[in-house]
Amino acid sequence: MRLSPKDVTCACGHVSTLELKKLLCIKCGKYVFYDDKEKKRHKLNTAYVVILFAAAIGFLTYIFMEMIVNPLFQ
Repeated sequence: MRLSPKDVTCACGHVSTLELKKLLCIKCGKYVFYDDKEKKRHKLNTAYVVILFAAAIGFLTYIFMEMIVNPLFQ
């Protein structure tokens, strides 16, 4: 979905013309967003994925401790 062209300045100072919701900056490699709504959505999605991976690792650690380590020391 193409939007109307908009000049957006990255934090590194590079100016990009966006027609999409987000695009990687050529100079620094960080995302540049068309509007703040998309920036907030990207931040929430990133936090959700990090929390999901942390929960999965925690669950696997719990299962490992209960099924393997705990019976060895009893």
